[in-house]
Amino acid sequence: MSKAGAFAAALDSYWHYTEMPWGRLFYQTAWDQIDRFLGEQAQAILDIGCGFGISSNEYSRKGHRVTAVEPAHEMIELAKKAGPEVSYLENSFEKASGSLGKYDWIFCHNILEYTEDPQPFIQQISNCQATNGYLSLIAHNPVAKVMKKAILNKDPEDALASIGSSREYSGIIQTDITVYPYSQLVEWLNEAGYEIEGHFGIHNLYGYIADNELKQTEEWHNQTMRLELEIGNHSPYRDIAIFTHIIAKKSN
Repeated sequence: MSKAGAFAAALDSYWHYTEMPWGRLFYQTAWDQIDRFLGEQAQAILDIGCGFGISSNEYSRKGHRVTAVEPAHEMIELAKKAGPEVSYLENSFEKASGSLGKYDWIFCHNILEYTEDPQPFIQQISNCQATNGYLSLIAHNPVAKVMKKAILNKDPEDALASIGSSREYSGIIQTDITVYPYSQLVEWLNEAGYEIEGHFGIHNLYGYIADNELKQTEEWHNQTMRLELEIGNHSPYRDIAIFTHIIAKKSN
């Protein structure tokens, strides 16, 4: 199944995720980490695989000029209703990239896992990036795959078998994905002309807490948010986070 087809088939479960405390924490953490580099001046932003347009609409409301690309028709229609000021394109990034122009910032959040060939995909991103512009790249952390199987699933045999494997299953999107270690992502980014400016974790400890009822408590959520924002800057916490977040600057 194509990426667009997988996301369209999982529309309800993906939407549910974004509205839950763990979904809110994901976006709040990502935005906080981006905003440390963004500055106050309005930027031209490209959001690749924008989904429901949550980040696109957030940054449009902040006064930035946002172009968002999404191949799944159902998702982009919902995004358009929520953010009419965003320039939405219903297309795959691979097909649209040649005519998109250059951007100060590019968001590529949990998209690389679904691409057939990530290395040229990153080069296509670089071709759309203005010199000295920034890329926000978020990807599933393969270390977390092993940790989740052992801690949350309580299945040491499955955890042991998954060490070193790049294959994973996304329960939210309900499809197989490919995960890449931080070192591989950095290598591809360097080859595409990027220098790493920031390395963060998202859902550092939060992702290993199984008590979803506790996560619904607003006071606990706010306290955990403060904790996550702090530890996401540091090893070893970011190294075991569910998601790796890289801020990279286009140097040439």
